[in-house]
Amino acid sequence: MRLPVTRTPIQVRYSDTDALGHISNEAYVSYFAIGRLDFFHAVERLTGILLPSVVARLEIDYLAECFYGDALEVITRCTRVGTKSLTTAYDLRANGRTVARGQVVSVAFDPATRRPAPLPSGWEPSDPDAAP
Repeated sequence: MRLPVTRTPIQVRYSDTDALGHISNEAYVSYFAIGRLDFFHAVERLTGILLPSVVARLEIDYLAECFYGDALEVITRCTRVGTKSLTTAYDLRANGRTVARGQVVSVAFDPATRRPAPLPSGWEPSDPDAAP
């Protein structure tokens, strides 16, 4: 089963800005986390499985500035499914223009054992042709 692509509106807080007046680089991490939560809730609606996971790797490419008052949206899709981890990719858009891209490797996690856990079989990356 193909995993979904999600579009998540972001409410920018004034505290997300820095001394230069644009959105601070660390706020992007929070925006991606909000997109990731929305993605995993969409996976739960689709599969009935809420996947506990931990972030193992995060990377962000900052492409352009964005500002308080911009309409922000995070588009999240799965690009790789392994046996215990999956990779989600993010586009952060401000007023329809991509301002950052990123990836996160999430490892499935068993809270009882505090160890990595296997992913459900049959999961496939999101459709690469799905409109981001």
